[in-house]
Amino acid sequence: MKFARMFVFVGLFVAVSAAGVTNASAQMRQLAGGYLAGSFPMGDWGKIAGFGMALDGTDVVRKPGKALAMRSSLSLLYNFSRTVDVPATNVGANDKLQIETKNWSLLFGIGPEFSKPSNSVSPFLYATAGFDTYWTSSTLSGTANGAAYSAEHGDSRISFAWAAGAGVRRLVTAGNMVELSVEYRSGLDHHFLLPGDVHSTPAGVTADRASHSSDQILVRLGTVLGD
Repeated sequence: MKFARMFVFVGLFVAVSAAGVTNASAQMRQLAGGYLAGSFPMGDWGKIAGFGMALDGTDVVRKPGKALAMRSSLSLLYNFSRTVDVPATNVGANDKLQIETKNWSLLFGIGPEFSKPSNSVSPFLYATAGFDTYWTSSTLSGTANGAAYSAEHGDSRISFAWAAGAGVRRLVTAGNMVELSVEYRSGLDHHFLLPGDVHSTPAGVTADRASHSSDQILVRLGTVLGD
């Protein structure tokens, strides 16, 4: 938990520092955005994780008329509970095991953003690198060798993570824009249990909670303030 608090502090510090730099220099411009996002797990993570919802915040600082900006992001995401069956070939004839997974994650990233300066509509591309903190609950339960079985295989860790995305901002009123963007996000060291990694034999149940990347696509809609 102390690492999670540390990265929350780092993310807030970067955002506040960027705002301070902007206020201190009339030659800089700042955009601050708040978003609601939907998350669609992909790859190995998509085999067990449910649909997610996220609250995102971004801070973008650039010189007027320049395409290159510095972007920092902070995101809190929850993947809703999802239950999947262990393959019947991995357990006994009368056995049945399931994995229920739910997850919180907190991501901080910083990196470049490229946009087309415009008075009304501004498309943009960006990439960030940073850290994702996971609090994953994973319960393996059911029947094994004719008896009730239950075991926890959760994970709590901080992993290097990266993200890349594209979107468009549209001016609504002076200093107020709406944004629609899509992001691919990946944490590189997330330990979770896949159905194919569980086996039930007369000797007992074995489960290999290996390291995987947690990949997902986010669709984001929100409001951006600034000029």
